[in-house]
Amino acid sequence: MTREYVSKVDIEKIMEEIRREIAEKGCRNDEISFSDMSIFGPSVSITHSNRLDENVMHLQISHNVSAYRPLESNRTLGSLVVIVKKVIRKLTKFYIEPVVADQNEINRQIASCIKDMYIDIELLNQRVKHLEKENEQLKSMQNVSTEDMAKR
Repeated sequence: MTREYVSKVDIEKIMEEIRREIAEKGCRNDEISFSDMSIFGPSVSITHSNRLDENVMHLQISHNVSAYRPLESNRTLGSLVVIVKKVIRKLTKFYIEPVVADQNEINRQIASCIKDMYIDIELLNQRVKHLEKENEQLKSMQNVSTEDMAKR
């Protein structure tokens, strides 16, 4: 089975898709070392910020998982299969429900932490913008005072 799967993989097609994605993201063909790369890509854009905002909201909404999903079967003896699955579900309930409850609590805590980090990032971005503006003002004041000194 593994050999069949490997023989069906079109490496050239995969590489072409990777090259196309790289080109779409605006990366150059120059070699770049990993230490030179930013974790945010060439530039952090508004689109990235909006996507992050959407992902954080989605995480807040969907952090709960369900221990049970609807049971169905499309087999000839489908109703019998569903009944067997229900029996197995009842027999494993004592084990599954606490695990799912623990996972939901972990998911809730992670979602809360990510939301807090997102808020912190937004506050830091505002602070950086403020400091950059202040820096520009100081530079212009320094240029004016340097010109005044040069005139004397």
